[in-house]
Amino acid sequence: MNQQVDRRANLSYQDFAAQYLYKNRPVVVTGALSRWSALSRWTPEFFRDNFGTMKFTIDVREKAETDYKAGGSTEYTMAQFIEQVLASTDEKPAPYFRNKILYQLFPSLAADIEPLPPYFFPNWLPEPYLLGNVRKVFNRGGQIELYIGGKGGAFPVLHYDGLASHAFLMQVYGRKQFILYAPDQEPFMYPIPGQPNVSQIRHVERPDLSQFPLFVRAQQTSFVLEPGELLFIPSRWWHTTKMLTPCISVSANVVNRSNWGALTEFVCSKRTPLMRIPSRVYLNMAGSWRSLRDWRLGSPVPSST
Repeated sequence: MNQQVDRRANLSYQDFAAQYLYKNRPVVVTGALSRWSALSRWTPEFFRDNFGTMKFTIDVREKAETDYKAGGSTEYTMAQFIEQVLASTDEKPAPYFRNKILYQLFPSLAADIEPLPPYFFPNWLPEPYLLGNVRKVFNRGGQIELYIGGKGGAFPVLHYDGLASHAFLMQVYGRKQFILYAPDQEPFMYPIPGQPNVSQIRHVERPDLSQFPLFVRAQQTSFVLEPGELLFIPSRWWHTTKMLTPCISVSANVVNRSNWGALTEFVCSKRTPLMRIPSRVYLNMAGSWRSLRDWRLGSPVPSST
């Protein structure tokens, strides 16, 4: 059974926090990117014409196929890659330029996605942390990422975002289908041992039910994200995507008071038993300090949470 997702226009931050952020419910916000010049500038041809000589590699693991096999990579110029994107089909999808840090690769495009939606804030991931390994992982998780792909391409895994972070997906160009499963559907997701946020199921549209029989019971939320729309995928919501046309998207991951507890559980679950207690103590202290700071700054969060 396909569940529905709310679509809201002119959604205030207060309503977003009360109705979606702290209730861990997804929502599509229409018109959320209306002030972004990227909507009128960014097309596949724009990247081909302005960054055509740029070189990069795409690992086989990053291909836009749900049954990829690890190993090997291919070098492209942006011009070569975009030609594949424009020629992409359901039968032969183009490679997927995904999870690329926007401000590192394309600093000149930063102004094209301003102002950032208010729903991103507060975001604790980019902040300084005393422990170097924590700072490195969290700060990387807080980077804004760019995705470019062609018709028929798909995100290669069913997953929820690492660190149990919230995900915001902004559709700049083209149409992308999203398939979501709520956290209470996890018993049907078959997580990979040692990777609690990644499913063993590769094909959600044609799963191997002899191998994953419980997946037939999973309740799905499926919809299409249109240009100019923002999607909020809450913490621990499983999801994957398929591109219906050539697509350009931007994503941001967010952690704050609303999901710090989920982050703490995620991080501690991956630590050795000896390190779980000190990790929990450190993260609880870091979260409590930031919660108090945000409260003093007047962060608009529901008083009942």
